[in-house]
Amino acid sequence: MTFISQKKTEPIYCEKLYQPFCGSDGKTYNNKCSFCKAVLKSRGTLRMKQAGVC
Repeated sequence: MTFISQKKTEPIYCEKLYQPFCGSDGKTYNNKCSFCKAVLKSRGTLRMKQAGVC
């Protein structure tokens, strides 16, 4: 018998505040929350390159 569990997470909603962050993927994220969502999606491989626009 095999059991497979998938952890379901609550959706993360971010404010529309514009304080850009540049990711190691060369993409500019609107704010820290949007950047953190992308980090979670990348399973931690995405890093912050700098605060501000790429």
